[in-house]
Amino acid sequence: MTDPAAPPTLEEFRARAALTGLPLTTEDIAHLHKGYVGLLKLMERIPSQWAWAAEPPHVFRADE
Repeated sequence: MTDPAAPPTLEEFRARAALTGLPLTTEDIAHLHKGYVGLLKLMERIPSQWAWAAEPPHVFRADE
């Protein structure tokens, strides 16, 4: 991976998966790569600064 913001290509992911020693099939690696890239894209959407005062905390009480 040359760019740290870019997700790994399938070939890079396959090479890393081979180093784990797990008996993964080609389908397994493709499925794991798709999930990993999707997770990275979701993580990009997490804000770095949270607006804690924007919404009051949710309190669930058993007696209500």
